[in-house]
Amino acid sequence: MQHLQNIKVMIKVMLIVCHCGGSSSDTTRQLSVLVGADVTLGCLFDKLSRLVEWSALTIEWNVVDTHAEKSVVYTFEDGRAHVNREGSEVDRMQLLQSDASLQLHNVTVGDEGLYSCRIITPVVYTETTSLEVLARPSVLLPEKAAVTEGEEKTIQCDITGFYPEKLAVTWLVLNGSHTVLAGLSPLSRVCTEMAIHNADGTFSIRSGITMHSSAVKGGEMSLMCQVEHKTYSRPYNTSVTLTVQAPPQPVYSAVTLIALTSVTSLLLVSAAIGGALLLYAYLCKAPPSVSEISKPSIIYAQVQTDLRCTIRGAGQRELRVRWSKLSAGSEELSEGGSLLGGGDLSDQACLLSDCEHHTSVLTVCLTVSEDRTQYQCEVLCRGQSITRVTTVRVKVEPSFLQITSIPQIPKVERSLVLCCRLENFYPQEVDLEWSRNDGELVCGVTHFGPFSDHTRLYSLWSKIQLLMAREDERAVYSCRVYHSSFPAPGYKDALYHINTQGTPPDVMFIDCEPPCPLLGGDCTLQLCLKDFCPEDVSVTWTKDGEEVPSFNTPPSLNINGLYSMYTFLKLTPTKQDGGSRFRCQVAHSAQQEPEERLFTLPLTHSLPPPLLRIQPADP
Repeated sequence: MQHLQNIKVMIKVMLIVCHCGGSSSDTTRQLSVLVGADVTLGCLFDKLSRLVEWSALTIEWNVVDTHAEKSVVYTFEDGRAHVNREGSEVDRMQLLQSDASLQLHNVTVGDEGLYSCRIITPVVYTETTSLEVLARPSVLLPEKAAVTEGEEKTIQCDITGFYPEKLAVTWLVLNGSHTVLAGLSPLSRVCTEMAIHNADGTFSIRSGITMHSSAVKGGEMSLMCQVEHKTYSRPYNTSVTLTVQAPPQPVYSAVTLIALTSVTSLLLVSAAIGGALLLYAYLCKAPPSVSEISKPSIIYAQVQTDLRCTIRGAGQRELRVRWSKLSAGSEELSEGGSLLGGGDLSDQACLLSDCEHHTSVLTVCLTVSEDRTQYQCEVLCRGQSITRVTTVRVKVEPSFLQITSIPQIPKVERSLVLCCRLENFYPQEVDLEWSRNDGELVCGVTHFGPFSDHTRLYSLWSKIQLLMAREDERAVYSCRVYHSSFPAPGYKDALYHINTQGTPPDVMFIDCEPPCPLLGGDCTLQLCLKDFCPEDVSVTWTKDGEEVPSFNTPPSLNINGLYSMYTFLKLTPTKQDGGSRFRCQVAHSAQQEPEERLFTLPLTHSLPPPLLRIQPADP
């Protein structure tokens, strides 16, 4: 019995030694799914690991949601599953086939995020999948509507249950086979409200068009509500037929007169009460309700941004809205405070109104130097002034994020320096985190910066130094950068795959200049070699099997740390060169075998005869 136990332990040790390298997915998968559907997030691992016992297998599924919060979705440990998200599961039968894919049933908006799968057999395997959740909007519009002659009619288009929030609504007038944008004439107007965030995470919006009967030509008109959303491959259209009806003819009778008298009396009483209420509101000068200034969660430099202030409880005619830009760094003003050297921006703002509320929108395009600038919205109504102030924070997303190495080709038992370059970002607050593909954090990190340039943009270099071991040959190091300019989940990763063999060149196709060479004229065959390392490369040109001399440019270092170069073959075609086969062979230490490109010289044509220039005779 003890002998069998010793054999079992030896088998486990052999499995660990054979698979100590682990694996990791190089890229993040992108998946999109509609709300309410089921989705499978793939995660495969080494088939040999299926020999490991259930007790030695650990599976972890985590998610970082759109608010950058990390949570555990599903775990499998000690042969038992622990489900934290209802409706998530990993098929045990598929685990026997080395498939730890996660199944999510009845997906909701809250399931959107970056999912990571981590498998320990005890070898570590990791894969990441970015899940995008979409919800197709439901559009409700009546098929028919009628407007009384001499009056107006408002038609509502209700759009509910969509995600993400970005959605465009356009009203069109159908004129035969042509469509015309609605709301441009004084006899019609379009009003689209702001989107409402529903409890389930989706959004709803309502758009209305008001038409006067005189705008309906021929007594009938077709109006189209056009909705554009990410879930539609093309705009979704639904239409309503608007007709004009004659005003109802009064029918005079004793019953009608009694009813009219009663209604008139009721109206007079209501008018008296309403007048008293209006008089009371006027005497009390009840101020309107003014919201705080709303703005996007991230404001990028050199990108147009809308600042919005919503007013309720007042008519459009009695409103006056003034926008002002305050000095950067000034203290927040209280209501009714004075400006600190600012400018009047009211002429750049617009007022969007409907029957219930008004929204004043100021569009700005900011620079880094305008960070922390304060904007003030002052609402003047009924002799009162209501002020709202907001401070904008300007962001610039890094234009360059990459890891380079010294030396370029790592060597076992030699020092390897990895440097992560982060350039042209704002503001300067930034955090970096180095880790391996097995999840282990890297210590001994050195930062240089952040330091700014003349444009007030910042750059940062971060490096780690390690001693290369043989088991590091397939490792992947990542530098995770946290910066306020990144959208959810609030960070980006730069990856470096340790490769001791180098990177083979990306060999393009042979180009001829000019494309159709002429007899007796010069032509050049050229070939581009991109993104290779180390820089030593061998290029050989042959014509119909015989080697011919060529010219190569020196390898140039790209911004990604790899090399590129061009190779040229110049010739003057003769009649015998038509149809000749040229071959360019590229050999590099990182290739399995040399790579070749072929080019057949097209049939050439003779040079056109020179033009004879006739000199005019002397008078």
